[in-house]
Amino acid sequence: MERFKTRNIWFVVLIGAVIFVVFTNEIGFSKFLVLIGSASKPLILIAVFFNLLNLVSYTITWRFLVTENISFYKFFKFYMAGTFISNITPAFGTGGEPVKAMLLGKETGTSRAECFAGVVSQRMLNMFPFLTIGGFGIWLLFSSGIKLETWQVAALMFAILLAFSAFGLIMYFYIRKDRVSSFVHSSIRFFAPFIGFVKKGFDEKTYSDAVDESINSFHGGLRNIRNNKYGLGKAVVFSYFGWIFDILAIYAIFLSLGENRIAISVLIITYTIAMIAGWLPLFLPGGLGVVDGTMAVLFIYGGVPLEMAVVATLLYRLASYWFNTILGAFCLGASLKAE
Repeated sequence: MERFKTRNIWFVVLIGAVIFVVFTNEIGFSKFLVLIGSASKPLILIAVFFNLLNLVSYTITWRFLVTENISFYKFFKFYMAGTFISNITPAFGTGGEPVKAMLLGKETGTSRAECFAGVVSQRMLNMFPFLTIGGFGIWLLFSSGIKLETWQVAALMFAILLAFSAFGLIMYFYIRKDRVSSFVHSSIRFFAPFIGFVKKGFDEKTYSDAVDESINSFHGGLRNIRNNKYGLGKAVVFSYFGWIFDILAIYAIFLSLGENRIAISVLIITYTIAMIAGWLPLFLPGGLGVVDGTMAVLFIYGGVPLEMAVVATLLYRLASYWFNTILGAFCLGASLKAE
């Protein structure tokens, strides 16, 4: 496991180095240094602060969705540990979710399935503000009279369709426990002969019973969350704050570079499509490379000068992805030491 994590980290560092070389090569390294040197350092720090507020907001959202009574510090530590794993694991940015559930379960003595219900609920809930803010950006874009090329409209429609499809699928499995159970049991029956070759003494019935118990525990946790309407309402509010703080972090980066003419619609749409694009490549951790490239290209097509778009994207990803990954690594180490 440790070897796997180390390999993943080096893979992430290598991709990051390639992205940096490609981006700086587009504008020239000397031009890059000039732009970085002239950037407002206080505004860059404000962008990092907005990113921290984004993380705090999502931690509070998660805390409202579970009944376990532990300190905010531990919730934040577990959230960031999961963020680290998500950022180095190619799994739609969800590789850290089981880690959050595991750490919370060990801390509270609650079943991992119930803890995982809280983690999944937070992901589901975060989709709603994401889609509504993205929809607001689309409305601003078309109402401002900005002309889009055919491929841009197609990319926008594809991103919206993908986001709604993912949200709809999650909601379907959330509502239909029987469908989840049926799907899992069918998978176990299909893979049972292959598992038998690898794992001696594999008992399909025992394994199926254990899965049923986990599914029941998981949906029991979901029911508890659904019945906590007061907590759900607060969670939704902080989820909106989380998305807004993330967009404000990008805006602060542009201001630090002296670029204050970027349209808010372009900012929101670029952010929305770039985040959705990051879900697509299964082999790239945290959407690394895809998010960066998509964001820079869309900023350029949105009217931002090439050098500004490139440097702003690099600085934003430094303040969010790389900062969060490093902070998450420390939090994971602290969580494992505390065990």
